[in-house]
Amino acid sequence: MAVTFRQLEQFLVLSQELHFGRAARKLNISQPPLSASLRQLEAQLGFRLMERNSKFVRLTPAGTVFAEHAARILGQLDSARVIAAETAKGAAGELAVGFVPSMLFRDLPAKLRAFQTRHPRIDLNLQEMNTMRQIENLLEHKIDVGFIHAVPLPKGLASRTLETERLVACLPRWHRLALKSRIRISDLAGERIMVFSRTFAAHYHDKITALLRAAELEPDTGFHIQHWFTVVALVKQGMGVSLVPASLGNGAFSEVAFVEIAERNAEHDVSMVWREDDNAQALQNFLMSVQRFATDAP
Repeated sequence: MAVTFRQLEQFLVLSQELHFGRAARKLNISQPPLSASLRQLEAQLGFRLMERNSKFVRLTPAGTVFAEHAARILGQLDSARVIAAETAKGAAGELAVGFVPSMLFRDLPAKLRAFQTRHPRIDLNLQEMNTMRQIENLLEHKIDVGFIHAVPLPKGLASRTLETERLVACLPRWHRLALKSRIRISDLAGERIMVFSRTFAAHYHDKITALLRAAELEPDTGFHIQHWFTVVALVKQGMGVSLVPASLGNGAFSEVAFVEIAERNAEHDVSMVWREDDNAQALQNFLMSVQRFATDAP
């Protein structure tokens, strides 16, 4: 028969009191069951834990060692109970959060900071990855929630649109159009226009390509780009121009200009996505926190 936590608790109290009567009162039981519990525990272990007679009760050397370990085990059990209870109500645990890099120039850092302030015992594991990779990782249970550029989602995923963001022209500071307050896409005729690699971000590639073709322009096929930082760096060096999310204008990018685009459909949605059957309380708290942040934002 295995030793129970109840036996450990009773023995630990007895080892502290060294008196059957006081220990029994502290445990809210009578003395005979406590004596029986000690005898059973010693029989299970195969050695004596206490020496007792009518004059004294004291621990054996083995009992002293066993009491130290019992205290440690019961302490760990109490900690496990607390942590498990906090996890059950979403007050502790871990969330793996995916995000596209451009989210760093929106209000994602502020959203995360607000959540951590309310839930300091939930660790956020932040993972930068593109939209399609986030979708794959969600389906494979490798992340819990993602921040993506809105695309059609496979079955099993739920989403919430966070904002609709405008696209703007990214130009070198010295460009002929850099001082304009607004341009049309057709004004970029004759320029080398960079777009994301379709194998990396099909949604962005197709969106921007469609906008260009509506203006009777074509993207330059000599670029295979995976990051907005690369786009900005190439524009800065005069290697070409591009259409980028307006939020990139919040970054500390020198020697590039971000100019508004007149076309009404030069925009895209940014979404938060998660598994629709994931009822983990930590995730639900996170979703509510993001929604609250959006509601409270000026």
